Amino acid sequence: MKNKYNHIEVEKDINQKWIEKKYFKASDNPKKPFCIITPPPNVTGQLHLGHAWNTYLQDTIIRYKKIRNFDVFLLPAVDHAGIATQAKVEEKINKEGIKKEDLGLEKFLELCYQWKDEQYQKIIKQWGKLGIAYDYSKERFTLDEGAKEAVSDFFIHLYKQNLLYKGNRAINWDIKFQTAISNVEVINKSIEQKMYYLKYFIEDSDQFLEIATTRIETIASDAAVAVNPKDTRYLKFVGKKVINPLTKKAIPVITDDYVDIKFGSGAMKVSSHSMADFDILEKNNLESPESIDNEGKLTHIVTGFVGLDRFEARAKIALKMKEEGLLIKEENIISNVGFSQRSDEIIEILRKPQWFVSMKKLASDMLAHLSSKDKVLFYPKNFEKNIQKWMKNIHDWTISRQLWWGHQMPVWYKDDEIKVQKESPGKNWIQENDVLDTWFSSGISPFVFLGWPQNQEFMQKYYPTSLLVTGWDIIFFWVARMYFSSLNVIKQKPFERVLIHGLIRDIQGRKMSKSLGNGIDPMEIIDKYGSDVLRQTLIFNSTPGQDIRFSLEKLNPGWALNNKLWNISKYIGSLSYKKTKASQIDDWIENKVHNLNKKINKYMRTYNFSIIGKEIQNFIYNDFSSWYIELIKIDGNGYHPRRILKKILIILHPFLPFLTDYLFSNIFQEELLENRAPRLKAKKNTVEVDEIIEIVTNIRQFREKYQISKKETIKYCILNKELKESQIALINKLSFAQWENNKSVVVKSNNFEISILLTDKIKQQESEKINNEIIFIKKEIERAQKILSNPGFINKAPKHKIEEEEDKLNKYKEKLNFYLKKI
Repeated sequence: MKNKYNHIEVEKDINQKWIEKKYFKASDNPKKPFCIITPPPNVTGQLHLGHAWNTYLQDTIIRYKKIRNFDVFLLPAVDHAGIATQAKVEEKINKEGIKKEDLGLEKFLELCYQWKDEQYQKIIKQWGKLGIAYDYSKERFTLDEGAKEAVSDFFIHLYKQNLLYKGNRAINWDIKFQTAISNVEVINKSIEQKMYYLKYFIEDSDQFLEIATTRIETIASDAAVAVNPKDTRYLKFVGKKVINPLTKKAIPVITDDYVDIKFGSGAMKVSSHSMADFDILEKNNLESPESIDNEGKLTHIVTGFVGLDRFEARAKIALKMKEEGLLIKEENIISNVGFSQRSDEIIEILRKPQWFVSMKKLASDMLAHLSSKDKVLFYPKNFEKNIQKWMKNIHDWTISRQLWWGHQMPVWYKDDEIKVQKESPGKNWIQENDVLDTWFSSGISPFVFLGWPQNQEFMQKYYPTSLLVTGWDIIFFWVARMYFSSLNVIKQKPFERVLIHGLIRDIQGRKMSKSLGNGIDPMEIIDKYGSDVLRQTLIFNSTPGQDIRFSLEKLNPGWALNNKLWNISKYIGSLSYKKTKASQIDDWIENKVHNLNKKINKYMRTYNFSIIGKEIQNFIYNDFSSWYIELIKIDGNGYHPRRILKKILIILHPFLPFLTDYLFSNIFQEELLENRAPRLKAKKNTVEVDEIIEIVTNIRQFREKYQISKKETIKYCILNKELKESQIALINKLSFAQWENNKSVVVKSNNFEISILLTDKIKQQESEKINNEIIFIKKEIERAQKILSNPGFINKAPKHKIEEEEDKLNKYKEKLNFYLKKI
């Protein structure tokens, strides 16, 4: 091994070795299956830090399970990403002066598949640099042939249950991409805009209703004015008509509970460009022509403003109202506006014939399952409540998209007839032009990716999957849809558990984005620091459900840990080794390894990687490096250190896969992944080593505190306990000290009274220290007594917490008595 840790040399070719040796190939007959389906990234060719974090979490868990003898299966997949991919391909051909219509559907789809193949190869290379334990023999694409068949079957399955329908309803329309989008694809943003207060005169009267609106451009669509039935100010006007200030047509005054009495004037115009307004129109059997078209321009009904952009028209219509004396006032307000998650453009509400999933039964079934003992377990648990709340208030799901790239619907039209089936019913039948929402196909991935409907025998071996790892930002897009779809088709939950992670933000807490210029390419980090360092940085800063604030400085602890493990391993590997009986020192470190493994097992059950990271750091730096390596240098035999290092590398493998694999192979000439987690037992009779460490630590601290030269021998003795000659010899070597009976200044550690022979100057310093310690201990005793006399703490705190406080109090009292006697 070379002197310095070099991540490039360490990580080179190892992932390819894992693939060639098929270490992570799914077993056809798993005895202890553990399966994770990866959230398929979009085929854009570039994985960001969030993807790295997500896949590192999955991979770490898979490796942890593998070395514990599970038949693991981590399934790789990519998403066809309907809108995003079509936009990329269109952007590419548009630069060449070509439109998709010039190419035609078939040729355009060929380009889309070509784009997908190119981008997927880039993603595979990036997965390789990350070192993700995928079984590439089972890779899936949400638009592969198996998925196409599955999606059609799922569509037909829902249709037969009357859970699919085509309706002419209000939908969210993406002006930029010219397609419908679902409610969860609409992101509300707070923006500043103008609120206009207008006069709607009562028919044949000089009285008027004051109407407040931010969407003055939709006045021509107004079909009514609505007021809350509990608003006594307006009840006398209900049933009368008011004059539309722009079209001059008479429209009725109606009531609806939706109207907020406190918003604006409390009277609301009802038009065709609001989801809530559509509901009111339907309840009252009113018609409202659209004043805005697919392009976001004003239609023919807005006389004098036809063809104007909706936002440009806003100011011009307001000016016309002002000139006619119908604008009372305008004011700047901050309010929520819906933006398309895909295009980041303000969406428009339009009425269009679309296909919908009827959500009432699906939501009800899922909510019932979430209340059962068989429910999916969420980490952290509060996300279960979030998903329940969303499902209770869910709208029917718009699934048709006005795109070319995507799953075709198994729907056929002929005159006024509709047939839902895979194959064409015959001559003159035309297939639906719209494609399906990307999430419709992604929502069935837990069973489709495992082989449904073609290979259900294999699917059943790994279904339901063991775990889903995903960000909180797609719980409603993806997790909920997989849940209710799986319950409906397979009659089982899709996964046993869901681990939710947050988003990666910069050090200021801002979401990373191109526009802010704060994005960091994970591949660049790997080139500079290595995948293991990036993995540690992300997973050891990972707490379920919480975001990470990332900075390059956070990579330093991972780099330092790798260096430390490299140097320790190099030293142990260089030792000659002859089989001998294990010493107390070897048993002591075995105990520490046993405790580390026990803690890792405990916190892996709840995915508390941040605590695992701290435990590993403490073990490597303190127990293994600072003490064990120092203690074995006296003997110099590498037999037991090698045996122990072997166990440590296996235990640490899930968290540092490249480095542990490299060290294992180089030092032991074996493959780590052909080994299993070591069986560890707690060792007895290691107290003497703990005693040595405690005494050496206190002598060293004393030397540092009083700035005693390391060349000067410290003379000491233990007053309250006899030590073996072997212990004294080790203490003398490790702390450059010499036993000499004295009763000079006594240092009180947890278990020992260490008397150190001192100069008069140091005696004075020690006296001051004792007095300060007495003051501190008295305060701590007072604090502990207050806590233990508090009924609220005694009644509510866990038993172990109360016992901890009682133990602290007793130890403080013991220390106080000790120091008071010294005075």
